[in-house]
Amino acid sequence: MEGRRVTQRNKKYNPLFILFLCLVAAVFILLIISIVFGARYRSANKKLIAAQAQIEELNETVSQLNDDLVAARSQLPTVDNKDKENNNQPSLPGTPDSSATTPSTSGSSSWLDLAGHSEVEVKPEKLLDAYATYYTTAGVNLRSGPGTNYNRITTVDYGEKILVAAREGGWSFAKVGNKFGWLSSDYISTSEPGGSSGQRSEATSGSIRP
Repeated sequence: MEGRRVTQRNKKYNPLFILFLCLVAAVFILLIISIVFGARYRSANKKLIAAQAQIEELNETVSQLNDDLVAARSQLPTVDNKDKENNNQPSLPGTPDSSATTPSTSGSSSWLDLAGHSEVEVKPEKLLDAYATYYTTAGVNLRSGPGTNYNRITTVDYGEKILVAAREGGWSFAKVGNKFGWLSSDYISTSEPGGSSGQRSEATSGSIRP
């Protein structure tokens, strides 16, 4: 018996059904895309909000700093033109200043300028109000510091006039000619030594004091 050949017809789908499946797939894809972009948008929005908060904090900090700067400037002392002119004028050695009424503890004063005097190793801690005139009562060494262990700058002769700017312990800081230095207070006096020229020569030729 001959076999029968069975032929199966190709199934045909309704075009509307295919279109429906395409629409469902498109909606599904759009839903996935919207979910992904929505998550990224929320993350970016959070970062933007955090950045805005930081900017506001920085603005507040800058504003506070500006207020502090204005307050600090308002507390600075004002200097008039007269004071500026006085500050610009160089001070000369031996020229007292009306404002120098109290001793200085920093080794300098507005009326005593030791700039350029490298022979002075130790500056006085406290100064007089102005120079005081003294005379040497013997030949004495002018030293770079208040002690015999400091270098000798020069020798001051007997009866020589000196200008004392400070006195500390047993030593006096004085100006002798165009030099500054320390000498022993035991060999200076406010009274000018008397005596003949022979006596002065004898005192000068004697031993030099420390």
